[in-house]
Order: sequence, then C-alpha cells, then structure tokens
Amino acid sequence: MKVLRTVGLGILYFIRTIILTVVAGVVVLATLWGYFSLQPFMFCKGDYLLFVGGDLNMIPSIMIIILIIFVLFRIKEKFFNNKEKQAEIIDENDTPSGIEDLNKLEKFLFKLLNAFLARDEKILKIFKILKISYILVLIVAIYLGMTSYAILYPESIKVGSPIVPSGVVYKYSDIKNVNVGISKSSKNSYSPYYKAIFNDGKCVDLFGATMQESKGVRFEYILIDLDKKLRTQGVVKTVDKENFPKYSEGLDMDFVSRVEKLFDDK
Repeated sequence: MKVLRTVGLGILYFIRTIILTVVAGVVVLATLWGYFSLQPFMFCKGDYLLFVGGDLNMIPSIMIIILIIFVLFRIKEKFFNNKEKQAEIIDENDTPSGIEDLNKLEKFLFKLLNAFLARDEKILKIFKILKISYILVLIVAIYLGMTSYAILYPESIKVGSPIVPSGVVYKYSDIKNVNVGISKSSKNSYSPYYKAIFNDGKCVDLFGATMQESKGVRFEYILIDLDKKLRTQGVVKTVDKENFPKYSEGLDMDFVSRVEKLFDDK
C-alpha cells in the first residue's frame, strides 16, 4: 500500500509541476509585457517613431522571472504539498518498507520524486535567506533598466540614462558618425548594432534588444529612413559586415534583405 501511495504521490507531483510550469509561463510573459510596455508610457512624449530599450533591461527581466518562480514555489509549498504524507512516505535518511519489492520503473519514480522534493527544499531555503537583499537589488536593477533607453523622433533622438532619467534630446545634426555591424555575443549568437555617436561623445545603439514601434511601421523601415537622412546630411558611416552571413543563417530572407540595407555605405 505504501509503495502504491508513493507512486501515486509521484504522479500527482509531476502533474502539479506541469500545471505550475504552464502558469509560470503565462505569468512571466504577462509580467514582462507589462514591464516593457511601461517604459514607453513613462518616457515617450509626442509623436515618436521607435522606442529602444537598453541592454540593462535584461538584468531586471531575468530577476523578475526568478522572483515569479520563487513565488510559485511558495504557493506550491503552501497549497499543494502535504508534508505529513511526504514525511510518512519519503525519508531521505531511511528506506520505506517494501522498496525492495519494487520493479525498475517504480524504483525510478521513487528516486526521481525524492530528488525533486529535495531540490525544492534547497531552492526555497536559498531564496528565504536571500529574499530581502534580492528585492533591494531588483529595485535598483529595475531603475537602471527603466531609465536606459533611446527614443527616435522624426527630427531628434532622446537618450535616457540612470543619471538623467528624463533624457537628453539630440537633433539629427548632432550625430557625428554611425557605426553599423554584427557583434558576436556567444558561440552561435550574433546581434546587429546601429550605433549613433553624437558630438559630445555619447553613443546609443538604435538596434537594441527590445524595440517598440509607435505607428505599426516595422523598425527596419524606420532605421532605413533614418540612415538615408543621415547619409544625406553627410554623417560619416563605418560598416563592418564580416559576421553578416552567419547572422542571417536561418532568418527570413525578406527581413535579412531589409536589415542588409543598413549596411550600405554609399
């Protein structure tokens, strides 16, 4: 009977884990959508073309995901787990009676369940110790991420930073030169960049990790139009196309052809 209850508990545990995984995915997507939508709402004024979030946004995004997972772990611990039954059936320092009579599949399920429960306890203990400092670091990370942005307007670019969260407005005529290329961030990961460098030395990447268009026009077309304006006014442009073939592998060819226009230097 105890063996059957062990296997049954394992099946219920896995079902609950799947349900929590699905819920976690929905909550994470909704939270991140709200986070990234809040930035343009806070800082965009007037008729803007493109909002570009800074790379620092990746830090609070990851931290928010971890926090959501921790909250769901706590919910599972509070509402899903029956600790008395677990203590009766599974004891890390003892072997339940009848386990010698289990077949290979039942033994595998028993050991797997025990491993999952032990892992959950360790994760919760770590979070309980670090949660206060974690929240403080998250608040700082959210501030840094929220205030790092660039907003492209028809005739200007507003650049925000943690030091000047309201942003500094530059005209297109303040752009000294443009650097375009593909950076290699890991073994098989390539990221395009379109960096505008202003007269005061400030640099902003308009091909950022997160971009939101204002009027439904795809960001490639917006950057292509900007590039044409800058070349017309004589802005110096440096192009590095070395990693472009590797970046374009597996991507939609229409999209690739539009991005490739940003690498024109004539």
